[in-house]
Order: sequence, then structure tokens, then C-alpha cells
Amino acid sequence: MSWPRAALLLVSSSSRTGPAEGLISLGREARARDIDARFAGDTVRPGENLGEHLAHAGVPWERDLRLSRKVRPGDALHDARLLAEWARSGRFDVLHATFAHDHHLCLWAASRTRREDLRVIRAAQRSVDVTPGVLGLRRWALRRSDGVLVHSMAYRDRLLAQGLDPARMAVVAAGVDAQWFTPGRAPELRARWGVPEEAPLAGIVARMKPDRGQRILLEAFAAALRQVPEAHLVLVGRGEDEPALRELAGRLAPGRIHFGGYLRGPGLVETYRALDVAVWLREGNDGACRGVLEAMACGVPVVAGNEGAPAELVRDGEHGRVVDAADPARIATALAELLGDLPAARKMGEAARQRAGEFTPSRAAEETLAFWRRLREGPRAS
Repeated sequence: MSWPRAALLLVSSSSRTGPAEGLISLGREARARDIDARFAGDTVRPGENLGEHLAHAGVPWERDLRLSRKVRPGDALHDARLLAEWARSGRFDVLHATFAHDHHLCLWAASRTRREDLRVIRAAQRSVDVTPGVLGLRRWALRRSDGVLVHSMAYRDRLLAQGLDPARMAVVAAGVDAQWFTPGRAPELRARWGVPEEAPLAGIVARMKPDRGQRILLEAFAAALRQVPEAHLVLVGRGEDEPALRELAGRLAPGRIHFGGYLRGPGLVETYRALDVAVWLREGNDGACRGVLEAMACGVPVVAGNEGAPAELVRDGEHGRVVDAADPARIATALAELLGDLPAARKMGEAARQRAGEFTPSRAAEETLAFWRRLREGPRAS
């Protein structure tokens, strides 16, 4: 019988985007290969359209688990008992965890059984996930995992420096559906935003939080306007920082910075098509940074921050620019260069589209499944 027969993909989140999107893609691809892959996410406060997204992908949702973002002792105890029961019964061969909460639950469940065919995998998504943590507790948990998956070589190097076993690590980049995310134009969307059809337009698609880089982007764009006075910038998304960002935009560049709202599905594809330059400065919860590949697949060059996956997906000078995400002067220079020479930017976008085509969901799944199976050949972690 082939292994694994069944895998549980866990994320303590109620969002349908970010890490959940990658897990759903992995689940769909695994099920196409006759693996009973199932999703587990927050059922206490389920996110908008998450169930619909899972149903469309054909990935079952294990709703008996709670995995609440707002950790409550009763929920954690319930999930620990249920996962331990599933581990002992052999229901799943792989527990693939994304965040610290679900990871620790999986480690606990695995410790309740002597099954030699069970593996616990941690997808270390973010920069913080590859640090030792307070009193080294995060490193302790990673060392007790059968495998650790990261999305960039830089993060693998950080774990190697902490003494993790290289045989228990893998680097798997995100995948993008380049048949869905395709080049084009979106004049109606530009008109809705109040951006002239021929004006150079940069944009960022990200949750509006202080740690996502929108504030420093606004400063950089205001500086770039001195070199490209006809340029515009749009911020697409929603979040708690939006009122402060609107106030800052009004002071720095009134009439040139627009707020595009929250767009998904076809609206997200149209968003990338409306842009001449995409910006991705910080990784957020999704260390795989699929948004970088989505923009590239739409033929849009990217100004990418220099930490983690974006700096490895975008080759500086070929598909956009890689910049220090904390340096507004360098961001401004990159914006001015690309927005000030749209023919050159479009050539970079064409090259970006070609590169994005290398990162298919099928490839990401095959590399992940190969990693799982390689771990099966060795002993369980202690």
C-alpha cells in the first residue's frame, strides 16, 4: 500500500487566503494523486467563503477540530484529545502543521503513539518561525518535528545555523496557476479608482497592517513622484491600519494615492492587470508569498523586499527590483526607475511571466510529497 494514505493539513486560521490557500492547493493536488488529504482550520470563527473555497477545490474540511485563532483552554484540550485519538487509530499518516498552535497540538498527538508510519511536518512560513524563540522553545519544537518545510533557501540556512538536521528540511517554493493569472489590461478598474488609463501605476495587494510595509511605501512613492510626477499608487486590501494610511496618503500625495478595496477571485486578477508595477515588501502570514508569483504570472514586474521568498522569486533587474524593505530611498529609486520607463518595465514583466510559469501548483505538491516520503524512509524524530 502506498504511503501516505491520508494527510491532515492544519492551520490555526480563519482566513481563506495566506497559508490556507497554499494548504488547499496542496490538498487538491494530493487528492488527485489518491491521497486522502483533508483540511483543518478555525471552526470557531470560520472565515468568509472558506468552506466554499474548500468545496470548489474538492478538499474535505475536518470540522470536528476547532483550531481557534483565539486560543481557549477548552478548545486546545478538545483538539489535543481528538488529534491523539486519530494518531493512535492510524487515521492519518501525515500531520502537516502551519502555525505554532497547530504544530504543538500535532507534536502532542504524535507523542501519544508509537506508530512508526506517522510523521509530523512543520511548514515554517515566516521569518519569526525560523528563530529560536523565547528560551529556545520554537527551536525545541522544530527539532522534535519529523520534517520542517520552508519557502526560501535563506530560511533553511537560518535553521542550519541553529543545528537542525539538513536531512529533515526541504525548501519548496509556492505555486501559481498561470492559466488563471494571465496578462491583460483593466481600464474599467482603473477608471473606478480614478487612475488615467495611460498613467504609470504601482500597487500593493496586502492586508493593511503596520507590519506589511504600506506606510514606508507611501513615503517612498511621494519621493518617487518628484521624478515621475504623472505616477499613481493604489493600495488594495483591508485592515486595521486603513484609517491611518488614508490620513498619511492625504498628506503626502493627495489625489495620487488610491484605495482599491478588498478584491478576490476575478477581481484580484483584474487588479494585477491594472498595474504597471506590483509591490511586495513584507511577507505577512504567508511566507510563501504567492502574491509575488500572481503578479509575475500576470506579466507585472515586482518591487520585492529582500527577506525570504520574494528575494528568491524575483531576480533583481530581470523581473523587477529587490530592495531593502526598510529603506524608503531605495524603494523610491526602484519605483521611479520602473514607473519612469514603462517599456522597460513591460519587458521585465514578460520575463516575470516566464519565470512564474516554472512555479506550478503541481510542482509544489510533487516536491512536498517527495519530502514526506523521504522522511518516511528514516526514523521518527525523538
